Amino acid sequence: MSFIAITNYKTPSIRCPNKHHKEFYNGKSLVDIKIEQLQASKVDHIYISTNDTDVTNTDNITYINREQRYCDESLMPFSEVTQQIFNSIPVDDHINAVFTFTMCPLFARYDEMYEQFKRSGKNQLAVYPSRHFYMDRKKLGVNFMFGPWQAYSQDIDPLYQSPACGALSTMGDHRKAGYHIPINFEYFEIETYENLDIDTEEEFEVGQMLYKWKLNRN
Repeated sequence: MSFIAITNYKTPSIRCPNKHHKEFYNGKSLVDIKIEQLQASKVDHIYISTNDTDVTNTDNITYINREQRYCDESLMPFSEVTQQIFNSIPVDDHINAVFTFTMCPLFARYDEMYEQFKRSGKNQLAVYPSRHFYMDRKKLGVNFMFGPWQAYSQDIDPLYQSPACGALSTMGDHRKAGYHIPINFEYFEIETYENLDIDTEEEFEVGQMLYKWKLNRN
């Protein structure tokens, strides 16, 4: 393989206290699990942007200290946070890199994403194609029409949800966008269960159940 991984987390977590370090499954935290997933995908190196000081670098894991002001959502727009993260990674622009978040424990197919990146020559963004019926605040259908002409769910055009579980491009493209989504990309479609992005305590508990189900399924 010839790509690196960048992930990130901050402490504390407001909506789900201590979510990055409390036990998620079998004594492992969300951070532990994401590191294992990236290592299993055979990335060349893992860079972790965080304000956590209780960390230790290894031969293939480097923690990048993130200033506290880039960890306060009330002070810093998210785009400036991601730009700071990309600029802090000590690699050249030509290096291929997947950017992911620790709160997406059900997605781990970074090696497959990299293979698609190599085949197509296009940046990759992990998305979930949802074929459910969506309505807006005005009670109008977003991806369907009311009435006898309403299509079955399998026939409607999907809406694509981006759970921030993976974006793969060169470091130059990451830095050019300054955001967790590259300027140009194609969809890397993921499964329903891979779509979970843990922000709340309820999602943490749902994630634990799904993660256990995933392991038993495999």
